[in-house]
Amino acid sequence: NESPWKNNRRFFSPSPSEIRLKAKREMSGKNYSIGLYYYFCYLISKVFRLRF
Repeated sequence: NESPWKNNRRFFSPSPSEIRLKAKREMSGKNYSIGLYYYFCYLISKVFRLRF
């Protein structure tokens, strides 16, 4: 069962802006834990993008 977040090229398949949009959508839908999870994924992807 392959995770949609991972592919063989990049650790994060969706772009950071897509992740942030998904996080905002989840937050507005009162799914705060899911929204925070996506937002952390967004932050981590930005950090890795800068680092490598």
